[in-house]
Amino acid sequence: MNQNKNQTDSSETDDEAKRSRDMPVKSKEDMQQRLGLGLKNMYLSVLDEPLPDDMLALLDQMDAEDDDDKDAASKDPASNDAVPRRPESNE
Repeated sequence: MNQNKNQTDSSETDDEAKRSRDMPVKSKEDMQQRLGLGLKNMYLSVLDEPLPDDMLALLDQMDAEDDDDKDAASKDPASNDAVPRRPESNE
């Protein structure tokens, strides 16, 4: 079902791009819209491609490291300070 939606989106984007190419450029915004449609049309198929196994493994490894960092930070609340504390003054 998701693939059918993407196919519909792709054909709509193709139609928009064809109409856009036939019209003269009137403004900077018009040009940006045309470029956006062209890029969307060009890269739409890439969004449907699955991630390679080695990329998934790398993402899993990074998630595990983030979890380890969060666990360590929750055990040591002082490590959560973004700004080092200034020593108290005895004045």
